[in-house]
Amino acid sequence: MARAGDAERERAAERLREHFVGGRLTVDELEERVALALRARSTWDLRRALRGLPELAGQNVVQVLVRGAALVVVTGAWIVFSFVLLFALALTLLIQGASVAALLAFLVVWLVPTLFVSRMWHRSVPRRPFRA
Repeated sequence: MARAGDAERERAAERLREHFVGGRLTVDELEERVALALRARSTWDLRRALRGLPELAGQNVVQVLVRGAALVVVTGAWIVFSFVLLFALALTLLIQGASVAALLAFLVVWLVPTLFVSRMWHRSVPRRPFRA
């Protein structure tokens, strides 16, 4: 978890003020969220202060592009890794036959990077609040 600095806290407070001006926050909500943002110790705390609010236009464009590019590269590497591992599994099965230990080893070796890539994907997908 990354630590939040003064600049990040001020940026979050400014974004909250912009949302207030846009009519998305009441005065009470603004006060509560700005207080939360200004005493935030981590970027997670800052995200909590901004939870449920839409991204403002033109905001963090470079950051979004870098994350998207990293996600594409990591996903491509995971696909190549999965196919290489599948090929190695097929060779192992042909040469040694099926054993529980070998199958479990391949499963664990595949699951670790799969969980990592899955977490990256879930973090990159914007979450929208439920509206009935």
